[in-house]
Amino acid sequence: SKSSIRIYSFKLKNIPILTKILSLASLQGIADLMTGEGIRFDDFEMNFSNKNNVDLLEGIWYEYAVGSLYKDRLLLQRIREPNRATWIIIKDKDSKRYNVLNANGKDNYFNAFFKPTENKNTYSFNCDIKGTQTKISSLAKITNKNQLEMEYDAPSGMISDNYDKLDGEVVLHWKIEWIKSFPRN
Repeated sequence: SKSSIRIYSFKLKNIPILTKILSLASLQGIADLMTGEGIRFDDFEMNFSNKNNVDLLEGIWYEYAVGSLYKDRLLLQRIREPNRATWIIIKDKDSKRYNVLNANGKDNYFNAFFKPTENKNTYSFNCDIKGTQTKISSLAKITNKNQLEMEYDAPSGMISDNYDKLDGEVVLHWKIEWIKSFPRN
């Protein structure tokens, strides 16, 4: 992937002696050195490419979900969650697992991960909700380089917590789509 970073209005401190000598070529550079606050720059731009260092599954993903609530096989409600969550997927160095973290880089209330299967671009997804017996499992498939899809029936414990007034056979089926936002492939 190709990326670009641009930084505006910043100062560098503790810089090598050659940079200090070059900064003496301008009056502003001399003033910056005398204050000891570092050398000022208006802007900096760097373009870089990252080839074969990031696995296809690794990155930042946005989750979109559509749930279908059924009672005795009849559709009761369609639930759309267009911006359900932001996830970070990072490959574990010591295993073939890809750990799933929330947008803050934490696994606060869950232990979720992907594992490759024998089929290319298909992964097993497992999520254990901490402090409960609740587990979610599914197959996930990368349908193009920046889209991952999976679906599963919500565990009965999650249904009873939210729909306890419904009698009969209740099923909440989720279709999940993750769109990769960084790095784009």
